[in-house]
Amino acid sequence: MSQPLPKLCEQDLKPWFDKAEYIKACAEQVQKDFAMYGFDISFSGDASMAFDELFAQVEPIIASALDRRSARLQELLYRIDVQEQKVREAALADEPWSVSITRLILWRELQKVVIRKMMG
Repeated sequence: MSQPLPKLCEQDLKPWFDKAEYIKACAEQVQKDFAMYGFDISFSGDASMAFDELFAQVEPIIASALDRRSARLQELLYRIDVQEQKVREAALADEPWSVSITRLILWRELQKVVIRKMMG
C-alpha cells in the first residue's frame, strides 16, 4: 500500500474531493444507508456539486432527528460507523450540531469508499 489510509478529517480526505469516481460511489453509499431508514436522497450525478447536493438533503434529516431526539439517528450513525467520540466533539463546534454531524457522515461515507478502493 503506497498511501496511508485517510483519517476522518478534511485534510486527509481533500485529495479525493474532486475525484468523480469516488464522489459518485460516496453518493451511492449515502443513498443506500439513508434509504434503509426510509429517506430518499437524490443525486444528480454532478460530482462537482455532490457535497452541496447531499449536504442540503442530509442536514435537515439530521436536524429533525436531533430535535426529536430520535433513536433512529443513533442507529444511522452506527450503521454509517461514525464514532461516538467524533459526534461528541462535533457538539462543541462553533456551528449547529446538525451541520457538524452531517459533515462527519459525508466524510465517513467518502472515507469508506476511499479505503475500499485502496484496499481492493
